[in-house]
Amino acid sequence: MKRKLLILAAGIVFLVAISWIGGILSNAAPRTSTAHVQTSQAGPYRVTLQVDPNPPLLTQPATVSLQLANSSQQAITDAQVFIDSTMMTMDMGTARDEAHSQGNGVYRAQVQFAMSGSWELHVVINRSGQKVVETTFQVTAQ
Repeated sequence: MKRKLLILAAGIVFLVAISWIGGILSNAAPRTSTAHVQTSQAGPYRVTLQVDPNPPLLTQPATVSLQLANSSQQAITDAQVFIDSTMMTMDMGTARDEAHSQGNGVYRAQVQFAMSGSWELHVVINRSGQKVVETTFQVTAQ
């Protein structure tokens, strides 16, 4: 009976030690962060993305800011802009948020990241009388 209790106690100590070591290693692993400013071309528009806070946290929505300009660097102020967010490593579905104009070609949306990891932000730009254009950015949430 004592031998069974000793084996059980040793197993519990082993599991606790492995969990402790795993926690230390996961906190020590380097995390890839999102670039502070990302720029992409979407048809005739130059799209610049910034995320605040960076990296985005799971506890609060992140503010995603997009600056839209044409090839002559003039601000695009009359667009309808949507951001579709999809987790790249796991099927979490796709959330769509509308980015609202703040003036001077800046559009903002609140995006909630539901899980840590790499996310794809698919930006859809629609202007009256123009072809709908799209571009994609990658963001890492923590």
